[in-house]
Amino acid sequence: MPLAKHLRLFLALTLSVWCVDAVAQNQQQIEIEVYKDSLSIKTGLEKAKAYGEIGYRYRYINRDSAWHYTLMANEMAEEYKDVNLQSRTLMNIGILHLEEGSFDKSEASLKSALALVDTAKWPKMETYISHNLGAVYEKTGAMDSAIHYSLRALSGYEIVQDTQGMASMHLNLANQYRVIKEYDLSVEANKKARSLYEKIGNEFYLAAIENNLALLNNEFERYEEALVYAEKSLKMFNKIGQRLVTGYSYTNIGVAQKGLGNLDEAEEALKKALALQQERGDKYEEIFLKMHLADVLNRRGNYAEAASLGVEAYQGAVNDDILTFQQKTALTLSKIYENQRNYKDALTYMQKSTAAQDSLFMTEKAKEVLKLKEQYETEQKENEILRQRNELIESELTLKRRNNLLIAGGGLVVLLVVVGISLIRVQRLKAERIKNETALEKALTEAKAQENLKEQRIRIARDLHDNIGSQLTYITSITDTTRKGINKGEVFLAEKLMQMKQFTLVTISELRDTIWAMNKDEISLEDIQERTQQLAATIHDATDDNIRVRTESEPSDKVLNAFVGMNLFRIIQECINNAVKHSETKEVLVSFKDIDKKIEIVVQDFGKGFDTEVQGAGNGLYIMKNRAEKAGIDFNLSSAVGEGTKVELRV
Repeated sequence: MPLAKHLRLFLALTLSVWCVDAVAQNQQQIEIEVYKDSLSIKTGLEKAKAYGEIGYRYRYINRDSAWHYTLMANEMAEEYKDVNLQSRTLMNIGILHLEEGSFDKSEASLKSALALVDTAKWPKMETYISHNLGAVYEKTGAMDSAIHYSLRALSGYEIVQDTQGMASMHLNLANQYRVIKEYDLSVEANKKARSLYEKIGNEFYLAAIENNLALLNNEFERYEEALVYAEKSLKMFNKIGQRLVTGYSYTNIGVAQKGLGNLDEAEEALKKALALQQERGDKYEEIFLKMHLADVLNRRGNYAEAASLGVEAYQGAVNDDILTFQQKTALTLSKIYENQRNYKDALTYMQKSTAAQDSLFMTEKAKEVLKLKEQYETEQKENEILRQRNELIESELTLKRRNNLLIAGGGLVVLLVVVGISLIRVQRLKAERIKNETALEKALTEAKAQENLKEQRIRIARDLHDNIGSQLTYITSITDTTRKGINKGEVFLAEKLMQMKQFTLVTISELRDTIWAMNKDEISLEDIQERTQQLAATIHDATDDNIRVRTESEPSDKVLNAFVGMNLFRIIQECINNAVKHSETKEVLVSFKDIDKKIEIVVQDFGKGFDTEVQGAGNGLYIMKNRAEKAGIDFNLSSAVGEGTKVELRV
């Protein structure tokens, strides 16, 4: 797996921090001059609003001026007690903090803006703030909150039919789905964003989508395709005068060139990206780019410069309290010091990486620690084998010298003795050869056993990461949110604790199911029926028998492969859980039938149901459909108000 995929939490453009009506810089400069000219004839609140408009447009031209005018507008809004203007200026302050990488300050400003806004009079302001809060949580890795606020903003844009806003949110959701490894949903969201931007002819965001596609191809290791998309986005950004934004295009070009092994081109592109991000003041991107440059220099054998740049990236991640980058930069430094044969520092940074990884509840990088340990053990075994081999060679040489002396001493005088000694020598050599072959076969058997053990450990680590890692990451995000909001009162803490409890229960269930599936190469229909009955018993206990889950089945000898069987059970489990949580039903019926050489499963509740035309499909239904599609399972859902909900599955 290439470094780009391990090192990047995300590179997609965080479009939520840019104005949905963004235009080229020359147009922004013209508008700034118009507002400045109007200052001489405006007074009071109207002058404050003009200051706010000027500050907003300076964001892409001069950040010092953006801060100056925005803070002036905020002070005047407080002076005149205009809540709407206060909310808008606080939102703009939050955006400026976000662009500078001060995520805690950005969150505080945006939450203050959201508390002030009158949603009845200014619903679009709530939408804009939710839009930017989604971007903040995306940057900090709190993907549950990021997706929540992004969907909230998307709903607001859809109500007023704001095409530009809807397109921007689809683009943000594409990136957020990518981070939680829902790649199909990410591709679908990108397609929706592109369709909307083509409709309105917005070249800026069309360029951003090309860059997003470059990022996705880099993650899929399709570097040649990624390079095409990244270079196309670079041309499009330059065409509309967005020089600073080209830093993102250069980043994807550098990652793609590195993946193709073109280290000179990769270094050149990454250095251009770093210069642009330093000019923008984006600390987050600076850390990421220094980390990539350190990796390129490491590959080129320039270990001293690579180590220096890597230490700068690591220290920046520590100073800004970006735990994910601490883990990744420490891992990069460990590899650099390992290449320098500086195993002490390599181990130190591997331990730092592991400590940060433990805090994130990630398991995949634990394989790197195992790799170092195995390399050390392999080195020790190789040294032992070499020592034994040298002893065998020395023994053989000694034996040969002794036999040669005996042969020379006997001479031709005693021919029979010489023949006898020769026969003995042949037998001894044969015995030594058999002994050596036996020892070699034993060593190969032990090595094969070690390799099988290594593969088993990797498979277990991968399964734990895919099934459990995302749930534990969500618990970490909720824990961080709870820690920051510990002074917000008991209701807030109770809500967060309930979320943590729910995620923990789901995680325990996921772990049990993972262990169950790992122990099987095939899963029978009877296994799935048995697991469903166990789930039913759990629900009976949890609801004090207020909800009954009843199963109906016929004897069947059908057997599915582990992948299809596991996904089929996951869908059944999600259907039952949704019925218990939302339908207000007293009974859920799960029936298993063997029809026309296919298995048919029907999950039906008799609750309140819902109108599928009005309510639409939520994120959970998207994931269930994706599971069914990947496993080759036919999926159909029907529901009506007052008649309950039915899900039909065939495989």
